[in-house]
Amino acid sequence: MSCEKLYLTAPEMLECTARVVSCTPNKNDGYDLETDRTPFFPEGGGQLSDIGTVYDPMQGFVPVTHCFEANGTVLHRTGKPFAVGEIVTLKVDAAKRLKYTQQHTGEHLLSHAYDVLFGAENVGFHMAGDVVTIDLDHDLSDEEIEAGEKYANELVWKNAPVRIFNVDASELPNLPLRKKNEKLHGEVRIVEVEDGDHTEMCTCCGTHFMSTAPVGLIKVLEHMRYKSGCRITFACGVLALEHFTKENAELRRTAAALSVKPDGVFDALARKEEQVQGLNQKLREKNAQLAKLYSEKLHAEAQENFIAAYLPVDFDACKTIAETLCADDKFSAVLFCNESDRLRYICARGKNGALDCRAAAQKINALLGAKGGGSPVTSQGSCPKTAETEQKLREILSEPLQNLN
Repeated sequence: MSCEKLYLTAPEMLECTARVVSCTPNKNDGYDLETDRTPFFPEGGGQLSDIGTVYDPMQGFVPVTHCFEANGTVLHRTGKPFAVGEIVTLKVDAAKRLKYTQQHTGEHLLSHAYDVLFGAENVGFHMAGDVVTIDLDHDLSDEEIEAGEKYANELVWKNAPVRIFNVDASELPNLPLRKKNEKLHGEVRIVEVEDGDHTEMCTCCGTHFMSTAPVGLIKVLEHMRYKSGCRITFACGVLALEHFTKENAELRRTAAALSVKPDGVFDALARKEEQVQGLNQKLREKNAQLAKLYSEKLHAEAQENFIAAYLPVDFDACKTIAETLCADDKFSAVLFCNESDRLRYICARGKNGALDCRAAAQKINALLGAKGGGSPVTSQGSCPKTAETEQKLREILSEPLQNLN
């Protein structure tokens, strides 16, 4: 028994009564419901499936979480079974249908724009919950992306008519289709948008408006090189508004934090970046001075060209001090510091130093329960800072060189 697909013949019809043809359990602990007619669009052609409800007097409103096509009919995924032959009411979620249709019609317009302006062919289309992407076979510049976006939006604002009709596949070579597909056969659905001398015409199984105005707005969110062309991420209508609302709120929050107007955020961040770079340079200079002072002090305190010490510096400074000490090719050092509530260590030696840094790391790891390693010349690691590890650290600091090898 064939299913009457109202989403194709009457896309504005979002609710209808229908007779249950079959209802079978699926692998997801739910049921796949088949009816003799449906307004639900099944996922396909890049468009997400409709969701909504099935109603009967005994069970009330049962959610339809997904729809898909199988063997020429539409199956509705539900959480409850329905009796074969009973009459139910199918109702599509209108807000979701509007959002999905805006994206799909908008995708046709945007793809058409890049084809007309730059001869870029759409070779991929994907609709996710919050964004839509198209893949083009040409890489486009920022200016070309903006030009295509403007062209598509002008089509929206013209409220251009959209015509949907069916033809036999044998007639396709005679039509000015944007994309050719020689594998199609039988009856083929065509979506046409009037655009003067550049009428948009494409085969499509998705839902569309009767004119372009309901798309509302087409906004490119980002674009990037993809394979030999580019991938464009965009949003239309309700989805575009959601993106703008979210991003505008973030922009205003950032502007408030920087004490500037929204259009001054970039310049304010540039000034902050310059300040940070200046402070980082001063910090590097101070750390170098600190490392020099610690190196001189530790070198003077060392016995037999070896020192083990715990330092009140961060790990980067600890490494710099170790490198400075071991510029003396006979010197060896095991240095510890505290960073983010972890004990960190570095073992280092000069070219002719006596310490085996790999062996030292293994012994430190065993004593502290630390993780780390390295080579005979240098090694490093870390462990959580606790009262127990601090006590064991004091024991390590009192160890002579030979006990760490």
